[in-house]
Amino acid sequence: MGERLERKQRAYILIRVQPGKEIELYEELKQMPNITAIDLIRGAFDFIVVIEGDPANLDRAVLGVRKIPFVLATETMTVWETFPWEDVSGQLDYGHA
Repeated sequence: MGERLERKQRAYILIRVQPGKEIELYEELKQMPNITAIDLIRGAFDFIVVIEGDPANLDRAVLGVRKIPFVLATETMTVWETFPWEDVSGQLDYGHA
């Protein structure tokens, strides 16, 4: 495989919010540093947020989200390594389980 891409660390935060507080949460999230994307989603969670930065900034962002009073639950997924897509896709066996 190729070299690991040098870039900021990234994490995804799934957020469940108190019903009726979606707009308020969105407005608060827009003001937070290191958040690069905010999407409203369907399912067990209401939002998915992308954060990027160094590990300390990621920790602060996650804790900041969790401290918002109407956030009911979060689940954070941290990206460990990022490889060029061409390297990864060449290793996939499409069409086979």
